[in-house]
Amino acid sequence: MKRIFFFSCVLVVFLFTNISAQNTTESAKNVKSNIVSSEYDRNSFTILGIDFAEQFSGQACSKLAEVPVPDKFYDNPANPEVLSVPDMRDAMSVGSEPMKKLSDEKVIGILNENKIGQKILSTWFNRQSDGTFNVDVLKKRGMFNANDADYIVASASKRGESALMDMGMGLISKSYVLVVDFEKLRTMEQVYDDGKVPAEKRNMNGFKATIDAYLYKLNFNDSVAAYFFQDYWTSTPDPNKAGAFESATFPFTPVLFMQKEAAGTQFNQGHALAPKEQKTKDELMHSLVETALASIFTDIENKNNEFRVKAFVTNTNPIAANIGKKEGLGFDQRYFVYENEEKNDGEIVSTRKGVVKAVKVVDNREVTTGKTEPSLFYQIAGGKIDAYGMFMEQKNDLGLNLIVGATGGGLGGANGRLELYIGKAFYKTGTSGKALTSLKLYVEGGYDTGTYDYSTYGENDFTFARFSVGLGKDFYLNNFLHWGPFAGYGVERATWEDSDNKINSDFIEAGARIGVNIRYNIQLIGSATYYIMLSSKEEDSEGTLVDDDVDYSGIFDRGDGLGISIGLRFMF
Repeated sequence: MKRIFFFSCVLVVFLFTNISAQNTTESAKNVKSNIVSSEYDRNSFTILGIDFAEQFSGQACSKLAEVPVPDKFYDNPANPEVLSVPDMRDAMSVGSEPMKKLSDEKVIGILNENKIGQKILSTWFNRQSDGTFNVDVLKKRGMFNANDADYIVASASKRGESALMDMGMGLISKSYVLVVDFEKLRTMEQVYDDGKVPAEKRNMNGFKATIDAYLYKLNFNDSVAAYFFQDYWTSTPDPNKAGAFESATFPFTPVLFMQKEAAGTQFNQGHALAPKEQKTKDELMHSLVETALASIFTDIENKNNEFRVKAFVTNTNPIAANIGKKEGLGFDQRYFVYENEEKNDGEIVSTRKGVVKAVKVVDNREVTTGKTEPSLFYQIAGGKIDAYGMFMEQKNDLGLNLIVGATGGGLGGANGRLELYIGKAFYKTGTSGKALTSLKLYVEGGYDTGTYDYSTYGENDFTFARFSVGLGKDFYLNNFLHWGPFAGYGVERATWEDSDNKINSDFIEAGARIGVNIRYNIQLIGSATYYIMLSSKEEDSEGTLVDDDVDYSGIFDRGDGLGISIGLRFMF
């Protein structure tokens, strides 16, 4: 074990030295060849389901209407929200993978057949039952979209707040349609049947699905807008223009195709992890659809720059920006801080200056008056951040960390720790969540081997496997260094070659870690952990007690005492 620990230390120091040399100044790293835009406006969504009349597809599609569009987007509802499709999916390939899906031409044809373009524009221009349009919704959305900077600029102009209302026109071209196809929707019983899972291992019920998601943008460009206002717009009843509008075809541009896996499941009644009250099939279907949409929206934001929230840094002590609930900001959510800089040859490049997370999220879901309270952030990586042109961009993460390393002393061996950020579950909007930042639930596993002389079994090769769970928190001392305490409870099992018996032990652990950034999402981690063994007992293969008071730390030189660990942490 000492050799493993020494080797791990040398390896980690080697990695640190080499990676640090390649990233001498994290704040000066050019992360993209193109410019990161600092512009952001609210997009709008129309969510539609395609029903091929397959098993459960109609039920799943109907649940789409029950899941609200996220707060950061406008909702352009369409009626009906479920479109029946007589055709079958086409066999084609996406990348190197063969699959059955709808072509973009076919989906756009379905949108036009169902007058989706008309329904979106009817929402934007508040179309009435007599075919007339007005700009009430346009003005309202333009005002709501405006931020403090827009308000200040508009207030300085002759038109004042009327200029903010005009912003709504620019938002129409940010209208998107999300088409969802529940391609392969099965019950867990069918999943088990397909996998030939034995009856004793069929411990869940509910639904699983493969979901195809198609994203399109309404192409309301200048020429389309000109046709609209010339041929269809009317503020007084006009049957000719109303008829022309209804028979028109509006262009859609393909943006993204995604295929996702989703589930709405629960453990069967009587299982240790089963809920106290079983959800109904209808509730499980709702859960599947809700989970699928959340995953789809995350993918959309990750893969398309237009959907990522951006805001200028307005202060640095603490770091602040005028975004909040209106933009979908969440507690402990990650943002990159950029600066667009001009190189010697005149080229403009975007440089990442730092990485921050939200510590205070304000509820700004109202029309700005130019004095919106900012949300606050804390820095976890990068260089110096200023409020002279630097801006933030949303960069979603999974809220998961993985630490891999080795421990010497205590309960030594190779170990891995998975950390889940949980502070968001306890955060209250509008308050400072400093005590909850980087609060994590962790699960750790360890493995070690050694040769020991135990009781009447004599000298044997032993294998030690441990598992622990606990809480930890990080405190960032500056933009590259953090430390954090943790405490937990765990169990360890020792087995050996010449017997089917086992020794089960439980323990408590407490300690502290210190981490140094190698990159914004990779840290060199060192920790000191004190272990206290609570009890150790030997049992045979049937679980019958053999010895209820094994001197675990005395026999194996493990447990009670201090362990020193070193490893790498990867943030996802």
